[in-house]
Amino acid sequence: MSERNHGGVGSSGNTPINAEVHALKIAVEVASAWYKGRGIDGPEVALGTVATIATAGLLVDRPERLAAGMKSATPEGFVDIARQVWAATIMRRPDVAQWVHPLLYWLFTDIGARGREQVKRTADAALNAGQLELTDTERRFDCDLLGPVLGALRSRTETRVNAQMYTPGDIASALIAVTLGDLKPGQTFCDDTVGTGGLFRVAAQVVRSRGVDPADMLWFGADVDELAVAATAVNGLIWGLGPRVFLHVGEILADPNWADKASRRRAVFLGQIERLNAGMAALDFLKNL
Repeated sequence: MSERNHGGVGSSGNTPINAEVHALKIAVEVASAWYKGRGIDGPEVALGTVATIATAGLLVDRPERLAAGMKSATPEGFVDIARQVWAATIMRRPDVAQWVHPLLYWLFTDIGARGREQVKRTADAALNAGQLELTDTERRFDCDLLGPVLGALRSRTETRVNAQMYTPGDIASALIAVTLGDLKPGQTFCDDTVGTGGLFRVAAQVVRSRGVDPADMLWFGADVDELAVAATAVNGLIWGLGPRVFLHVGEILADPNWADKASRRRAVFLGQIERLNAGMAALDFLKNL
């Protein structure tokens, strides 16, 4: 994908704003649109809608056309676009299918006309707030959009304070720079309270600053929150972490060998995908005999 850096638009109409501030503004707009009127209550569909727009932006070279196409689509048309986006994404990166499914059930379930309208309203809010100017440019490396979106959505549905904590970027950068030490390709970075992957993002920035491709590293993350882990999988695409991302949903104190299990599960899952693809190829061959 060609490099594009549109920048976020501030109140003056032409002043770039901080990427993290922009992410927060998008999160507020998304949550407001999602909970406007009656409809689906859970945050997973709205989070999946934002994740879909972000993933779609990674597949195209003309974000303005993508935005126009999504905005002009009917609610049913937007859902069709979303299905195509994820089909193309999973074809390229089948490993993410293991984790993103909590965000995508609405693509394969009848959520009704009202639900589709709610999805479209939320997508329009994200696009109008400039999501593609954030997630489809180099600015995507400077923030975690999905974390604030998940937090904003849950603030409407949960009375308790979410236990996830997001470390400020500057503090995290300093800590991780020390932690990584003498960095080499193939090194492992592990976060056993990964949330939506904020420390992954900062570590990837440190890695790039040292001339190493984050895709050449191994990324291990665990969290008890299934939606947060699903968001981390999507963020791995957004931040270019590469295919060696190993995730786990569960309490790590009860499962200290989670990283080994995550590695094995990923290998088994990809093996199943490979056998399925081989079977489909064989069927296509037989049909053409």
